This record gives sequence, structure tokens and C-alpha cells, in this order.
Amino acid sequence: MFKPEDFEIIDAHIHPFENPAQRIGAYSSEQTMAEFDAEMCRAGVDMYAGCVFEKGTPGDWELVKRLNRTALRLRDKFPRYIPGIHVHHKFVEESCAELHAMKAEGVKLVGELVPGILGSDSFKTPEMAVIFKEAAKLGMVMNIHYPSLEEAEYLAVNVPEATVVFAHPGEPHGTPGWTSHDRMKFIAEHENMYMDISGTGLFRWNFLRHFVGVCGAEKIIFGSDFPTCSVGMNVYGTLSEHLTREQFELILSGNFRRIMGM
Repeated sequence: MFKPEDFEIIDAHIHPFENPAQRIGAYSSEQTMAEFDAEMCRAGVDMYAGCVFEKGTPGDWELVKRLNRTALRLRDKFPRYIPGIHVHHKFVEESCAELHAMKAEGVKLVGELVPGILGSDSFKTPEMAVIFKEAAKLGMVMNIHYPSLEEAEYLAVNVPEATVVFAHPGEPHGTPGWTSHDRMKFIAEHENMYMDISGTGLFRWNFLRHFVGVCGAEKIIFGSDFPTCSVGMNVYGTLSEHLTREQFELILSGNFRRIMGM
């Protein structure tokens, strides 16, 4: 079995924090961001990417802006962190302006976008399509929390130019018509769509090898959802799969580097 040090590893789905209100891990209430960074290093992760979460008043644009600037401060403090930012469907003009402002700061990742966190709406709206189109013009990548089949189809039809990463594979016994098997096939059929393997999936035997067989290693991106989930478990769960060195290289960092233009 390969070891973490055999590869560059980029964790493309994490949620850093600057204060206790932003710590979303069920058992991480006492941890600091320095400990977060050290745990990434301990697990063999070279870089990590994602947005800052904090529950607040739904539809609060000032909270969106504050979290985005928190991400920039954390990037400056922890050089291995690749910041992700938030946008909001109720603030289309503001979101598009924020995309431009953050792109000028070198930010290329939007999300993980989770509608329930900031009170934003479904991904299946004309407002979100405008925001996705603007992100695509800027060469930014959108990471979205477990979209429904209807949302995925809407994005595929209305913003085919956008690079979209689905967060979380889901379960093989999930919603009929939208199980992990269906989601894998959907990813395989749409050129600009990818999936990160954070959350559910890796604890099921042969998950990753099956996923590669469905859509190819070039559509799969490593992610842990740390600190909600264990980064070490996800690293070693990935490396325990029966894949080639070339497939691991794509999944663990190559694909994320390519779509991010790194």
C-alpha cells in the first residue's frame, strides 16, 4: 500500500476557523486553527482548500463578506490554506462584485456552498445561474453541497461552462434515481462536473475503485470535510484502495490543480 509521503496531497474540502463560532466539528470545540493546520500536516496533506462557516442571520450579506475576508486572513497566516469564498442568491450584484474582488486577491475557489448555512436558496434559480456564469468567466471553480438531481440538471443545462465540483458522493442506498451510483454516472456524462470524495463513501469497501471504473480517475477530487470528518481516515482510506500510482496522483492533487489552474 502507498503512503501519504508518496504523493502530493491537496485536501480540496475543508472548513477552517478563526474563532469558536466557526468551528463546525462535533468534537473540535477546544481546538485552534494552529492545531487544525498541524493535523493536516500530520495526515500528510500538503495544502488544503475550502471556506469558513458560521451560522448567522439568514440573508445577511455582511456576514458573507466577513467570512470571505476571514478566509483571506487565514490564508495569510497559514500559507498551506487555499481560500474558498461564499456568494448568495439574494445578492446577485454584490456576489458578482465579490467574485471580482476575490479574484483580484488570487482566490479561485467558491464554496463549499451550503444553502442552509447562510440562508441562500436552491442552486436551481436564475439568480444562482447568473452568479455561476460570472464565476465561469473568471475561471473560478464552484464547490456545491450535495445538489439534488433537479439542481444538477439545471446547472448542466443553464451553465455548462461552469466548473462545478459536487461535494460528498452520497450513499448507494440513497434517494431513488440519485444514489451514489447515479451521481457517479452524472459526473461521467458532464465534462465540467467533478466530485470530491469528502464525507460518505470511503468507508465502504471498493468505493473508489468502483467510482474510477464509472467515470475515470480524472473526475474525482480528494476531500475530507475536516473538521467535520477525520482527515487521517480519509487519507488512509483513499490510499487503501486498489488503484495505480497515476490514478492516485490525479485524485490526490492532479485534478484539483488542473481545474484550479494551479
